[in-house]
Amino acid sequence: MTTKRTLTALAGLAAGLALLAGCTTAGPTPSGSATPTPTATATAGPVAPPTSEDEAITAATAVAKESLVIRGEVAAAGGEGIERFDAILTGKALQSATDEINLYKVQGYTTTGAVTANFTSAYTQTYEGVEFGMVTLPSCTDFSTLEIKTKDGSPAPRPSTLQYAVDYQVVYVAADKAWKVSSMVKTG
Repeated sequence: MTTKRTLTALAGLAAGLALLAGCTTAGPTPSGSATPTPTATATAGPVAPPTSEDEAITAATAVAKESLVIRGEVAAAGGEGIERFDAILTGKALQSATDEINLYKVQGYTTTGAVTANFTSAYTQTYEGVEFGMVTLPSCTDFSTLEIKTKDGSPAPRPSTLQYAVDYQVVYVAADKAWKVSSMVKTG
């Protein structure tokens, strides 16, 4: 009964998220492959604090893309490698990704494919005393190539809309000398 309740709750959540969708009708169409190629210099540490807005945006964008790749790989591996999240995620983003993987494991879900994002703009601000240390990346995030299957191999419930406007907040964590995604907020 728990599985049925969880699937029902997920279907309800998915339907609710469909109402927030803004990419398919009002935003850009995402581009790129199903598995974006990460930029190694973004997370190979330690990384010095940014010295310009362009440098911050370039690094933050690379980390945001890499976070989607790593989340997809860990999900497809049934949670193996979840410790990789620590290098690219922090705060709410880390908690959300960990909770998602744990839910998949408990429910016996398997995944294939990947979530992609088309970052439509960027802006920076000072974060914890680091100029340009926070970058907000508005995006159209596309879930259409991510497939989630239940324990019995049937497709998990999906909303009819699979593209959402999402703001990724990426911060420079001075203590770690690294850029990390701190939150992903659905907008629209």
